Amino acid sequence: MTTPHWPLTTERLQLRPVTPDDAEAFLAWRSQPAVARYMFQPPWTPEFAARKLADWSGAPFSIPGDVLVLAVVDRAGRQVVGEVLLKWATGAGQVEVGYGLRPDASGAGYATEAVRAALDLAFGTYGFHRVFARIDEENTASARVCQRLGMRLEARLVESDIRPDDGAWATELNYAILAGEHQSRRPPSRRDR
Repeated sequence: MTTPHWPLTTERLQLRPVTPDDAEAFLAWRSQPAVARYMFQPPWTPEFAARKLADWSGAPFSIPGDVLVLAVVDRAGRQVVGEVLLKWATGAGQVEVGYGLRPDASGAGYATEAVRAALDLAFGTYGFHRVFARIDEENTASARVCQRLGMRLEARLVESDIRPDDGAWATELNYAILAGEHQSRRPPSRRDR
């Protein structure tokens, strides 16, 4: 496993490990009930955000259970517009990808661009075999991100979790992609031509 060179740069974004200074930016989406409900967490408070970002900042990513949280930064404005994370799963060679954006940054393709970079990181740098995402069935925008990236729907877990905001049962969709599948979908890099 090699060490990434930060920041990861895409056409319009940069991804870098979070710092404690990102706490206020993360509140822009994590404090909103409409966003937090799909993360199966209550909305964040400023105190919780400060504590969580301090915990995530500099945390190791070397064994199952570890989580790598990256800030998604708009290259034009240098503003944090979202997050993407990799959570090392207990199954051999597997990692979960998760993501969230500020509501005012959604609809511009940032989530697809950021998750594609996270897939490249998971497969190319860290050498994982399989990446999966767990999505609330009502979060159709996130499901479309997975579909655009070639992830296949592998499971629909009917009423498998309770949302903290309203106590309603939620159905979870599980999407996944293998390293070889992702590689076959990537255009050749300039080095490969």
